[in-house]
Amino acid sequence: MLYLHFCHPCGRIHILSGHRLRCPACDGKLTELSVTYESYIRLSRNERLELQRQCGDPTALQKMQTLYISRYKRK
Repeated sequence: MLYLHFCHPCGRIHILSGHRLRCPACDGKLTELSVTYESYIRLSRNERLELQRQCGDPTALQKMQTLYISRYKRK
């Protein structure tokens, strides 16, 4: 599946397969967004830019993030 992630250092939204923790471009910290891939691809260019701008705001980002909890414990 494809998931949306926001990279804090890059300030970019990435569409990545799986639940990732590190940015493929800069190795920065990623935040997984609750916005689905299906809804994201239906956004206009301006709406996507607005979403990216909102992700730069820590308060707005906290409302848009989702936390993936693995069913497998890492040891």
